[in-house]
Amino acid sequence: MEAARQEQEQKQQTFVHRVDMAHIWVTTEAPGSGKPYKELGDLTYTEPFTPDAIDEAKISDKLKAMAFAKWPDTIDAIVDENQTTSSDGSQITVTAKAIAYDSSVDRDALHHMQDGLTVSQ
Repeated sequence: MEAARQEQEQKQQTFVHRVDMAHIWVTTEAPGSGKPYKELGDLTYTEPFTPDAIDEAKISDKLKAMAFAKWPDTIDAIVDENQTTSSDGSQITVTAKAIAYDSSVDRDALHHMQDGLTVSQ
């Protein structure tokens, strides 16, 4: 019984992590006007220049993972994503800003969607 409960809790944690990661959006644009937000901080990484290093999906995934590790309960979006290549072409540096909207119904709902639910065997 306890093993089944622990397995269910692990599945729930994995689900919440996936949903939390999915709600974070990444854009090269500035935050939209009309929706108040606060900056959480800067994100930056540098790696060798390869086809994978410039793959937009992989860049987004890496930025999301970095932001989620720093701000798991508050991150909503990653904005102003920018890529620069070193002068010799050997490295790429990616920069962006992590933000949290002042009012995020989606984030709040995600973090509380399992409240009050009972798991039965």
